[in-house]
Amino acid sequence: MGLDDSQRKKRTSPLRLVIVLGGILVVEAVVIIGAMMILGGPPNVEAAEFPAVMTAPEDERIVEILVIDAKLPNNKSGMTYLYDTEIYVQVKKRYSEQVAEELQQFRNEIKSEIAAIWRTAEMRHFQEPRLESMTRRIQTMLSDRFGIDHQRDEPIISKCVIVMGMGFRIDG
Repeated sequence: MGLDDSQRKKRTSPLRLVIVLGGILVVEAVVIIGAMMILGGPPNVEAAEFPAVMTAPEDERIVEILVIDAKLPNNKSGMTYLYDTEIYVQVKKRYSEQVAEELQQFRNEIKSEIAAIWRTAEMRHFQEPRLESMTRRIQTMLSDRFGIDHQRDEPIISKCVIVMGMGFRIDG
């Protein structure tokens, strides 16, 4: 039982096919890599200058003005708590003198209005992480007092900021 020539060709031909396909793949890989190296690498990159930093005109800058620095009581829950409190307003620099003068002129009236808001606040308002309710009420009061600049159609008070320490119980 020997193999004749036609059977040998059938048996060796798959091996030849694999060798030929492997050779073609190697040649193709060499051609692609060579073409990539010849045609270039990454394009040259040039650093551009940073654009000029845009700064707001001096009168557009925001400044903070102290409205009140006091210890304010609240006994809405039946127990009196005393809160060390600072309240600031943020205004554009062009309004800072006007706001500072009015705060000085009506210091006691403004303090009285803030104290009334503070005394009537619910206990849950003091437990808010950012004091949103208190900030909103005081900002509304101050915005109503200072109004808007009709020439520019913008509010004079940009924002109200309350810095409050922990409340201490002061009664029995």
